Amino acid sequence: MLSLGNFDNERLIFHATRQTLRKAEMARLALHEWLNQHDSQLEAWKSKTASEHGISVSELEQHLLSVAQDVSGTRSREDDSDDTELQE
Repeated sequence: MLSLGNFDNERLIFHATRQTLRKAEMARLALHEWLNQHDSQLEAWKSKTASEHGISVSELEQHLLSVAQDVSGTRSREDDSDDTELQE
């Protein structure tokens, strides 16, 4: 049986999760719309940057994706180590 305090914590966690998901979805929609509005500018930037580096646009896109994945992985590992430190 759940205690009242535990039940309240579960409700707060559920509510925070719902709010976080709602905010994430709003951000995704806003970003998607912004990307659609600025697609031509982004394509021009990619072409210019690829040309400056002497690579194709697809190579530039692959490089940008790999850098983003590396950054994401680094943040994930940092978050994991922060969680481990908090548990100790």
